[in-house]
Amino acid sequence: MNDFPHPPLPEHTVYLLRIWHELDGSKVVWRASVLLPYGTQRRYFATPDALLEFLNAQVRDPEPE
Repeated sequence: MNDFPHPPLPEHTVYLLRIWHELDGSKVVWRASVLLPYGTQRRYFATPDALLEFLNAQVRDPEPE
């Protein structure tokens, strides 16, 4: 039997990510949205780079819950 307590589980955050394509005139464009925890807010993105910038910022400095 081990007398050491189990370490606490890491904190985590769940996001709902939606990615789709739509027409802008005759051009197909990339879109994404992220539903923030607890359905408090939805953010929209027009490029993969903008989405990744947002997610990287969340990892570096997560919003308090």
